[in-house]
Amino acid sequence: MKGYFVVYENEEEQFDIKCDLRPDIEDEVPESQSLLFSEIENTCNVLKSLDKTSDEVKRKYFKKLLSLAQVGLVPEKSAQPRMAMIALDKLKTEILHIEGKRIKNQYMKRLGIVAALLSTFVGGVMCLLYFFLRSNAFCMMGYTWFGAMVGAWISYGARKFQLEFEDMSIIEKDMLEPLIRLVYIGCCALIFELFLSCGIATITIGSITTESLKSSVEIQILVGVICGLVESKIGIDIYKKANSVLKIEEEKE
Repeated sequence: MKGYFVVYENEEEQFDIKCDLRPDIEDEVPESQSLLFSEIENTCNVLKSLDKTSDEVKRKYFKKLLSLAQVGLVPEKSAQPRMAMIALDKLKTEILHIEGKRIKNQYMKRLGIVAALLSTFVGGVMCLLYFFLRSNAFCMMGYTWFGAMVGAWISYGARKFQLEFEDMSIIEKDMLEPLIRLVYIGCCALIFELFLSCGIATITIGSITTESLKSSVEIQILVGVICGLVESKIGIDIYKKANSVLKIEEEKE
């Protein structure tokens, strides 16, 4: 199979590969080479996003990537896209094994530290509000917030039990920073608790009921933990619930 591309290092951008079609090509590029081209582009983007990896190590990965790209896309009479794809899979596995552990643990640490700081800050604010206003609602909010932070931290470890290669460039698909993510989840947990306290929503799990929420610290923390664990759905569910309440009010009017 002949190669349909000219492959070389992009001198204008670090760790970037240029894949240009040969000027004499008139027929359609074979599917195997098109697929290899796409995978090389994706791998190159992930490689460039490894911001905590030294340039020396990146250069080692890049040379392997450039070499296999040239093997699979360039030779005029003996291009080997299938062999290049096998080599690419092995390279991705190598990068994932070496870099994936560090990336996941680093994100877990960062998420945990931010969660601890937010819990301390919000807990302090709720204590002050309780001291001045003497309302148990602020204690409930503090406990629920703490539970949400714990639940969100556990949720990440459960959802990302095993990183995929693409996760190293975008570790969360919604692309939220840990601070923004945790504030969002915490606020959702507090809103959900308000729904329960006001009777807009109810829960019944075993012997746990909505009525026992105000008198049990354990249930208040549990509500937060559950919200943190289902972080990807809690915001949507709250929005739908609020929407349904507004529709009911509109119908009454």
